[in-house]
Amino acid sequence: MMEILDRVKQASVEITPCPYCGDRTSVELPADYRPVYAYCDGCGKKFIAERLAEGFHVLTIEEAPCCSDPDCRDIEMGGYDEE
Repeated sequence: MMEILDRVKQASVEITPCPYCGDRTSVELPADYRPVYAYCDGCGKKFIAERLAEGFHVLTIEEAPCCSDPDCRDIEMGGYDEE
């Protein structure tokens, strides 16, 4: 059981097609389910990589919902002044 938990907590580097140009590129996924920005090795465009319960997916900046965009997510989940 501890081996499974240790494996889940580790960051990983995955190879995926770029959602813009289709070139194979590497993305570094954090140990948690936090979405991250990645950059295509071919076209240089920024896109989003996000872990799923099984595997991961990549999204263009334009198609990503706010909860999958790291910048939008930070704004939505933090920084509210409570009165």
